Amino acid sequence: MTIISRAPVRISFGGGGTDLASYYEKYGGVVVSAAINKYFYTVLELREDERIQLISSDLQINLSVRDFYDLKFGEGLDIPVAVIKHFGVERGMNMFMASEIPPGTGLGSSGAVTVNIINVINHLEHLNMGKQEIAELAYHIEHDRLGMPIGKQDEYAAAIGGLNFIKFEKDGVTVEPLRINDEAKLRLEEDIMLFFTGRTRQSSKILKSQDNSCKDDEGVVIDSLHNIKRIAFDVKEALEEGDLKRFGKLLHESWENKKRLAHGISNERIDSAYSAARERGALGGKLTGAGGGGYLMLYCEKKYQKDVQNKLKEMGLQRIFFRFDMGGTHIISG
Repeated sequence: MTIISRAPVRISFGGGGTDLASYYEKYGGVVVSAAINKYFYTVLELREDERIQLISSDLQINLSVRDFYDLKFGEGLDIPVAVIKHFGVERGMNMFMASEIPPGTGLGSSGAVTVNIINVINHLEHLNMGKQEIAELAYHIEHDRLGMPIGKQDEYAAAIGGLNFIKFEKDGVTVEPLRINDEAKLRLEEDIMLFFTGRTRQSSKILKSQDNSCKDDEGVVIDSLHNIKRIAFDVKEALEEGDLKRFGKLLHESWENKKRLAHGISNERIDSAYSAARERGALGGKLTGAGGGGYLMLYCEKKYQKDVQNKLKEMGLQRIFFRFDMGGTHIISG
């Protein structure tokens, strides 16, 4: 028996950082998020013996153990190990994992990994878990079991898909699909540009710093997150009204606030590329994750895109093209 599943990564339009528990449990958080058609894949094949083999193409790790009881943490594949242990799947299996984008690029790949593996096990064991339930369990495994310093938006984007306004409160999460018409959605796809900076990053240091600042009620960080949260409501309004120029300007305002959250979110190279894009017509943008590298997202109308793309290519940034994913995690075969 072979099961193949995929889960999308995401780009965030507003509210990033307010989905950390240290913030939303005190003040409530909101994120405007969009899943895109760059996927993490999991292929699970049952074996006739009890051996478990986990293979990650992205990390270039092959972990093979005699049976379920030999699975250990600290071998570089803690997420699949944690999911298998959580469900107590005492079956022999080969699990192959691969992504269309490299890890550590700010598109929520670890959330997509966890959601997708849970979806495979959900299908294998006929558990009938809903997508929001899958998202919540994925966050629990990453944040509570593995101690990863993460926000909560990635798991919901990967599980549910689509363009959503997501509210985070101490007592639960609410997902509201954006009421955006088809014309505005198509223009949004066409006018958003994604550029790989060529550098992956470890977001843990930045997120830990932000998390500690929230716990300590550090004024600059809390005020910046309050502003980011306020702007997220404006982003939602702009998108639902089809006012994409306003949306682009709001991205810029949010980015200026985000850079105040922790040291290392931006750097001279990113600032130079961003300034060059704005000089050539981009209205605004931001890094897609915690910061430090990964993907630079810009809002730029089509008539300016060629000039922006050529300039950023000169600076070593490679554009990738995408469409929105509306389905979330999905069993392809099995």
